Amino acid sequence: MTRQHISFWISLLIGALCLSAHAPACAALDEDVVAKFESGAYEEAAEAATALGDAQHLALAARSLNARPYLEADNRVARKVAKRALKAAEQAIEADPTLVEAHLQAAISYAQRGARMAPVRAFISGAASKARERLDRALEMEPQNAWALSSSAAWHLEVARRGGEGRFGSDPQVGQRQFVEARVAAPDNLSIAYECALRLLAYDTLDWRPEALDALAAAIALEPADAFERAVQARAIEFQAAIEQGREAERAFIEAQP
Repeated sequence: MTRQHISFWISLLIGALCLSAHAPACAALDEDVVAKFESGAYEEAAEAATALGDAQHLALAARSLNARPYLEADNRVARKVAKRALKAAEQAIEADPTLVEAHLQAAISYAQRGARMAPVRAFISGAASKARERLDRALEMEPQNAWALSSSAAWHLEVARRGGEGRFGSDPQVGQRQFVEARVAAPDNLSIAYECALRLLAYDTLDWRPEALDALAAAIALEPADAFERAVQARAIEFQAAIEQGREAERAFIEAQP
């Protein structure tokens, strides 16, 4: 497995983490814990959510912890935090095997750990197949879940782009279709819009370009819901500026993304 193949796992992280940040389960969550998460106080949110102990709050603890490795430069620290996130996600699954959010957060945790390992170690760990299994389980339970669709779409497109179509069962056509379905299901989700734009433009299929540019415009125009989405929107604005500079700048931006 090459460095490019491994870098796919952070791509999955970006998609899934951003997309699951406002899952429907939030309606039943403690408001103070959610406020901590939305402000970017991820460790505090994780601690408070874990203390509450039910499946939805354990999934929120995993989501909060999964936010940290995305922002963390040190691989060793990122792996440790992702391992904690996986433990919380697995506890949530044990408490409620039907909770889609828990399966999504487990997939993200596997993705993060794989992204921060040496290529051989990541391959041996089975992170790829484990993440795919969790995504498939989420889609089996809720086929029209926008967060699961978008995360799966990113998986298909990035694996096909970096490893070749068909690698690990990847299908870019499925990825493109799932992004369309995700955006229909959640048209006002800034993070889904950005991920759709980035992954479709990265795959570089001319027919998908108008759709991708529309999604990018939406990501820039929509109101960020929290600290994480503000960071995503800043990235979308940077991406738009690169596109306006020309093809070379656009590709450079894409290749610089995890």
